[in-house]
Amino acid sequence: MTSPRHTKAKTRVTLAGAAINLVLSALKIVAGFALASPALVADGFHSLGDMASDIMVLWALRHSARAPDADHPYGHGRFETLATLALAVVLALTGAGVIWDAVGRLSSAAQFAPGALALVVVGLSIVVKEGLYHYTMRVGRVTGSALLEANAWHHRTDALSSVVALAGIGAAQFGLGWGDPLAAIIIALMLLHAGWGFGKTAAAELVDTQAPDDLRHALERKLTATPGVEGLRDLRMRRHGAQTLADVSVMVDPQISVTEGHRIAEVARARALDDIDALSDLVIHVEPAGHFEGFGAQSAPLRAEVEGMIMTLAQAHPMVVALDTLRLGYFDDGLHVELLAQLHPDADPRQTEAHLAETLTHALPEVAVLRLHRVSTGLRD
Repeated sequence: MTSPRHTKAKTRVTLAGAAINLVLSALKIVAGFALASPALVADGFHSLGDMASDIMVLWALRHSARAPDADHPYGHGRFETLATLALAVVLALTGAGVIWDAVGRLSSAAQFAPGALALVVVGLSIVVKEGLYHYTMRVGRVTGSALLEANAWHHRTDALSSVVALAGIGAAQFGLGWGDPLAAIIIALMLLHAGWGFGKTAAAELVDTQAPDDLRHALERKLTATPGVEGLRDLRMRRHGAQTLADVSVMVDPQISVTEGHRIAEVARARALDDIDALSDLVIHVEPAGHFEGFGAQSAPLRAEVEGMIMTLAQAHPMVVALDTLRLGYFDDGLHVELLAQLHPDADPRQTEAHLAETLTHALPEVAVLRLHRVSTGLRD
């Protein structure tokens, strides 16, 4: 889940953007009408659109910061992704609209000469929105939020549109009406490019595209450096908003206990989460090295299918007084059976083991190895 500190930083920068856009849009629209500047009026409505996008971002941030629940066990990070995709569409549509308007103005003979004070208003807008772009982009990169980075670009589009308005107003003072629409087309192409980039990234995340190679390689190095991990299998990583989730199988010595394998996996998981900031959750599956997809893993009978016969045959041996523990190992060459038993005082453990092995392998061909250990007064040898 996104840290509370990051959530506060993202909310703060978005609220600042919304407030600034509200003030700028009102100033530009009023000044545009008062100074007879259609370009300034259009730029004001662009700022108003930026404020609407800020509201959408705030909605997404509020939902994405919620903890996982029954309906969203992986958290709500994809709300940011959806909003990023929507913002990419807005950027693309804005670019298309600017091109449409600019082409219309290029083909028109109409000339506008707004008041010179309009240049001051547009210049102020450029400075403020460029500053807001850098502020938002910095927070987006620190928190790993593609949504904030997209919104930062939306702020820059407003600054760029103000540059277009400035060029148009300035050119109009000298009778060069074609400069404004030509610059607008160039800026619109930049908007389309930015919208395509953010949209492609968001769409890739929504269809669970594998995380970048450098992040996967960093996780591989960290996991394989953990003592007891003999290899990795099926490493999968995916983005979930500002978070990265991963799952992987780690190979361990097949002879160790389940609890030791679990301990190795927990150490590997903790080290990866501590050292890789972009990683928010990691699910590890423990598998026996060299025996993860053969007979032992896929075809061997389960304990419930063989335990009764093994216990019966072992207890029927004249040198076996009582059975203490039955352990089963699942390997490619078959079942490895380990018996801990109380033996008759006169029993020869090696002979008893050999006889039991012959009996078991005859009755259960799946048994490949039998090991017998004597248990006496609570001590094992």
